[in-house]
Amino acid sequence: MVVRLTASELEYGRRFAAKKAAGLVVRLSPEIDDLIPIARLEKRIRELLWHRDQPDSISAARILVREQSRLQLAYEARHGKPADTKDLR
Repeated sequence: MVVRLTASELEYGRRFAAKKAAGLVVRLSPEIDDLIPIARLEKRIRELLWHRDQPDSISAARILVREQSRLQLAYEARHGKPADTKDLR
């Protein structure tokens, strides 16, 4: 049995999905499974930029932006279309 999850629930990942399914098997499509880490990085980057007056926040955000772009390129190579995380916010 497959459980349908909302976009906000997907942000929390597999642990939340397993909790919601209450023991049922939860299968996420490969596309969604690849989008979750990209969306998490976007959220963390926004949090770091909110505190941009701290120098450590800016350097950490730069590192995360590089990692996010690497994941987006891998997603595009694997699925043939750009990563669209707008629904995962």
